[in-house]
Amino acid sequence: MPGEASVTVASIPALLAALADDSIGEVVVEDGTYHVSPASDQKPDSLWIGEQFADRTHPVTVRAETRGGVTFDGGGAGYFGCISFEQGVHDQTWDGFDCANGVATQTGVVTFGGLGTSSPGSPSHITMRDITVLASCQGSSQSATAPTLDHAFYIADAAGQGPHDLSFENISVDGRGGLASAFQFFHSALGAPNASNVTITGLDVVGTQEAIILADPTLRNITIESATITNALLYAVYYETTGAQGIVLSHVTSTGSGSGRGFFSAQGPSPPGIVFSDTSLH
Repeated sequence: MPGEASVTVASIPALLAALADDSIGEVVVEDGTYHVSPASDQKPDSLWIGEQFADRTHPVTVRAETRGGVTFDGGGAGYFGCISFEQGVHDQTWDGFDCANGVATQTGVVTFGGLGTSSPGSPSHITMRDITVLASCQGSSQSATAPTLDHAFYIADAAGQGPHDLSFENISVDGRGGLASAFQFFHSALGAPNASNVTITGLDVVGTQEAIILADPTLRNITIESATITNALLYAVYYETTGAQGIVLSHVTSTGSGSGRGFFSAQGPSPPGIVFSDTSLH
């Protein structure tokens, strides 16, 4: 039956070939370390999940043989994108992978959107579960005052509805290699909004400059629940936007923020568009 077959693969090209096959509903990646070229290079071993996969009509799960048993290794590459979801891809679950060894230069280790209206479609209905971004994923934010450029998860503009219906479950980010944030939501354009209907649950972050950055007026219905943030160099949560709606922080705890403040907005401690529920931000 379409979308029901399960295959096991042991290379990135084999993973991509299986992902493009609409008869396959599960792709199991054998445990091991796999070199990946930067996603935006769109090489045979790049995890650029774009237009060629958008025509799938059945949901698909890509999972590690053992959660945490598969590492996507950038080999020290600059402009390192471990995985990018673009161009209308939809109904995918990625489960149990580590990203390692690359420099997220002015982008994210994992990206959603960022192509504006120049590319068809928005990534949607994507779940990422038990994903770890290791400290060997590096950036330029080695201090509280360094430029805020290089991120673990970078969510940006996309044509149409913008990235939407995204779920992140049990995400771990070690930012001590200089990552600016675990999650940044930034940038939109006419006809290409930022994200809507996003849930982040079970987030664990250490050592980023700022763990969560919410900085776009088109954001709608973003819920961050059950997050633990430790030793952010500046703030744990940075909220700087006018017009965002439905932002919820629930059971979010931060300790050791370098500025002494776990939350910052120039609009004050309770800015419009955001609701706090059982948070402790320090």
